[in-house]
Amino acid sequence: MQNILIPLCLILSVESPDAERSRPGFTADVVPVLTKAGCNQGACHASQHGKGSFKLSLFGFGPEDDYRAIVRDHQQRRVSRVSPAASLILKKATLSIPHGGGRLIKRDSIEYEILYAWIAAGAPGPETDAPKLTRLSVSPESGTYQVGQTQPLRVMAEFENGSSRDVTQIARYDSFSDSVVSVGSRGTMKVVGRGQGVVMVRFRTQACVAHVLSPFRDPARLSGLEEYNFIDQHAREHWERLGLQPSGVCTDAEFIRRAFLDCIGTLPSPERITRFLASKDENKRADLIDELLGLTGDPHRDVHTKEWTAYWAMKWGDLLKNNRKKAGDSGMWAMHNWIRQSLRKNTPIDQFVRELITAQGSVFENGPVNFIAYGPRPTDLPVVAPATDLAETTVQIFLGIRLQCARCHHHPFEVYSQDDYYGLAAFFTQLESKPTTTFGELGFDATVSVRGTGSIKHPRRGTIVKPKLLHGEEIDETAHDDLRTPLANWVTSPNNPLFARNIVNRVWAHFLGVGLVDPVDDLRATNPPSNPKLLHALAVDFVSHRFDQKHLIRRIMNSRVYQLSSLPRPENAQQTRFYTHYNVKRLPAEVLFDAIDFASGTHEKFPRVPPGTRAIELPDPNFESYFLDTLGRPQRVVACECERTAEPNLAQVLQIANGEILQRKLTDKNGRIAAIVKRDCEETAAILELYLATFSRPPSKNEIEGCVDIIRRSADRKQGFENVLWALCNSREFLFNH
Repeated sequence: MQNILIPLCLILSVESPDAERSRPGFTADVVPVLTKAGCNQGACHASQHGKGSFKLSLFGFGPEDDYRAIVRDHQQRRVSRVSPAASLILKKATLSIPHGGGRLIKRDSIEYEILYAWIAAGAPGPETDAPKLTRLSVSPESGTYQVGQTQPLRVMAEFENGSSRDVTQIARYDSFSDSVVSVGSRGTMKVVGRGQGVVMVRFRTQACVAHVLSPFRDPARLSGLEEYNFIDQHAREHWERLGLQPSGVCTDAEFIRRAFLDCIGTLPSPERITRFLASKDENKRADLIDELLGLTGDPHRDVHTKEWTAYWAMKWGDLLKNNRKKAGDSGMWAMHNWIRQSLRKNTPIDQFVRELITAQGSVFENGPVNFIAYGPRPTDLPVVAPATDLAETTVQIFLGIRLQCARCHHHPFEVYSQDDYYGLAAFFTQLESKPTTTFGELGFDATVSVRGTGSIKHPRRGTIVKPKLLHGEEIDETAHDDLRTPLANWVTSPNNPLFARNIVNRVWAHFLGVGLVDPVDDLRATNPPSNPKLLHALAVDFVSHRFDQKHLIRRIMNSRVYQLSSLPRPENAQQTRFYTHYNVKRLPAEVLFDAIDFASGTHEKFPRVPPGTRAIELPDPNFESYFLDTLGRPQRVVACECERTAEPNLAQVLQIANGEILQRKLTDKNGRIAAIVKRDCEETAAILELYLATFSRPPSKNEIEGCVDIIRRSADRKQGFENVLWALCNSREFLFNH
């Protein structure tokens, strides 16, 4: 598509017989031109203090303020109704006079013509009777292209009165995948690399995306690929479109270690590994998954309930920010115990979430109340968290929506406005906390209840904001004793696709290393999933099985995708989001600590908890451990999984290699090495035990020979075994789940 100056009358045309527009409007045309030129970005005139005494609202979401800044401020010098070409806004933008931002528009461009025509028409203010923009669409919405191919886009804006308008020339375009696709200012895409990419289109308050798929190789049928369930079907179809060939299935030894660590955060015992590897049962992997999830129905096999509830309580505790510094000791324990009890009963996730959102009562007696209340210091009584904080946390954790931007301005990449933000916060304005003496000297107790009154004001307009669901209508406050009830029902509704997609995406990311939507808590139209059909199918299956978390986990673990080898084919080595191989993951801090304990045959003693309590069972991060903090344990300050760090660093390497923890455990008089020496175990048998306890597999012949050599070159057998175990615990195979 060439950069051709299209007549202004065509650009401003509205495809509706009774809505023709003869002149450009401020909100409809001028603001999009400024957005397209980048004038109202955060790095330019929309920064906190603006630039050169000229301040605009971010992305034009405050047109009244922008109009005043352009037309009224600066002694009205920025526009000249008498001589539009002499307007400062035009001369700066075209670099006719010095401008720190450089040339943003050309004199022969559509943007210049729109601004000129608007000024010549008297620079009218924001339209008060214009129909509301309800939807933005782009075509083609998706397509498959070859490198070097170009594709012009067409963008249509739709309004609440049924009219529509072609805004291709004044919409703003941004590529979210520069290595795959670039896009010009007029909406022409060019495919520059192979893979999957997205181009975002923005016009006023709406945004949409165009999907670009550029196959790595010629698409090929993978007809010989065995599918274990519907997950594999959707993955195979996507691989075929991309021209990708997946890795083979992992070995049984790799699978049992992977399954134990991913599902219950625990290494399998040498005895369980030996039985599993020796079994010839074709269904042994599916049986093992049911065993880990406690779904066999046989009490002699369903023995991992404690580990499963502890591990997933740790994960939910991270998300819900369960922390004694926020809730006090008793509140933290109440929340932790409630989470574990809910998991033990396999409470459906929708019920679990409803109990959290609508919780009331004592912070001691009712764990979920600590999601609503907090006490910054141990001496403070718990109080209800600010309504705005509760609104942000609720939608981020349970719907995967980052709404924080909308607190101050319209979300730059979404449809959510300040009205939406404060409409959501209004659901939490009628709560109060009162102290209670029910628990006497235990102190720090309070009850959260609904007082029936309370409201929140819009920060710009100063008006009372009514409770309003996202994408929904205002709620009648008189129809509900507790405003949180309709909110909780909407959040967890089977008809709310955001809820199921969010939970599914989080669980998928845990098992496969990266979410179908990444980051996992940023589900928006402009951040689409890598495999939309797969995410949709998983969400539908999750809803149809009544939000059963164990069912979801079983589905994922039984798929061929999950059971693929972690060794990628050479051409897929850099791919992580297409799941052609299992994505290797470093063990979480608590899991690694327990794994070292297990490998060395020791039990770490944590203060203020019963002996034998494992790291994954700790209820919050306030149990002092330099090891856990160094390895990335989150402090549960923010409701984001990003708080748990997984990237290795030098401090972690030094902690494992030279830290006191591992050395102390290797030499423990009651540990595994001491027991091996006491039994006077034969070297080969001892090496086998150490490999099973760390790598969950038998050693190869060369590995045995290498270990024997280490033992015989050591000062004595005990030190030799310690050296072998130290080397195993410092290896990538031990530190990572593969």
